[in-house]
Amino acid sequence: MSFAFLICFMTASGTLAAQDAQVVQYLRSGSEAMRQGNAKEAEKDFRMAIAAAPQFAPAQLDLGLALLREGNPEEAIAALNKAIALDPTSQGAHLFLGIAEYQRGHLDAARTALKQEVAQYPHSVEALTWLGIIELAAGHADAATAPLDEAAKLSPDDVNVLDYRGRAHSLVAAESYAHMRELDPDSWHVHRALGQTYADMGNPQAAIKEYQAALAKQPNNADLYEALGAEYQKLSQFQQAEQAYENELKLSPDNPVALYNLGRIEVENGDPSKGVALLRKAVPMLQQPSPGEYYLGLGLEKLGKDEESIEWLEKSLAGNPSSFIRQGAYFLLARLYQRQHRPEDASRALAALKQLKAQQQLQNAPAR
Repeated sequence: MSFAFLICFMTASGTLAAQDAQVVQYLRSGSEAMRQGNAKEAEKDFRMAIAAAPQFAPAQLDLGLALLREGNPEEAIAALNKAIALDPTSQGAHLFLGIAEYQRGHLDAARTALKQEVAQYPHSVEALTWLGIIELAAGHADAATAPLDEAAKLSPDDVNVLDYRGRAHSLVAAESYAHMRELDPDSWHVHRALGQTYADMGNPQAAIKEYQAALAKQPNNADLYEALGAEYQKLSQFQQAEQAYENELKLSPDNPVALYNLGRIEVENGDPSKGVALLRKAVPMLQQPSPGEYYLGLGLEKLGKDEESIEWLEKSLAGNPSSFIRQGAYFLLARLYQRQHRPEDASRALAALKQLKAQQQLQNAPAR
């Protein structure tokens, strides 16, 4: 709200500077009062500015913002409507009119105002976000997703936008699943949805049962085997996970995710030579190859192919992988460099490993 207010004030002072210095002073004084959190004092200044220049739309807008800040939406709406009447293109006027109407519980009027703001200023993250909030408040989660998705595109790191966007999509998904259960409570779609829900909740046993129920009805669905394998891995049931990924590969022979998962399991818990062969095939197809390169390096190290292992581990680190992969790669490289009589490289790898562990300890330390 403060950013829009400052834009409005700067417009006002720039327009009136040569016309009426007293009005400019009122606006500046009101702006300072708003910065200090004194909306009541700001209201007085803006009313004085309006008395001196009653046809000046930004002053009406500023008054509306002050009244809104005071918790007086009725009077704020009157001022904002005056600003719009004087200048229908006034940026922020419809936005704050929508917020004021929302505070009064008038959702239809709020929606109308915010849609007008978005129509005039389609890149306004604030207007798009508030339009999504209004639709959520009205129980229209499906209508909230579009403006919130657009707001997220424009401001991808805005936690507030991401929160409302996630809420909207979760509600839409819940509504879809509920309707699916009404149509056919024993369909494979419902079992898959329940499996995903249990997986997200951290309940792999329940997820496995649902995926198995889905597969009983849809035995040729490769995606279901992939989801099932992931849950078995969470329980360290690697033989079952291996079987799930092998079934996936029968249906989708070149699936890079299945090749990677099966290769990783073999490298860590089975036959490293088989795992290396699978990973050699998977790595060129992976969108994020660093984990595959790491496990390929691990498998080669287990097979005694140290020089090639070093090459793949160094490639993995060059791809900026997760902290877990980086720590594993540096640990292996330190050992391999020592075997290859490269003490300086081994020391650098150990130093990098110590630094990563120290950073992790700081991140995991409880806040004081």
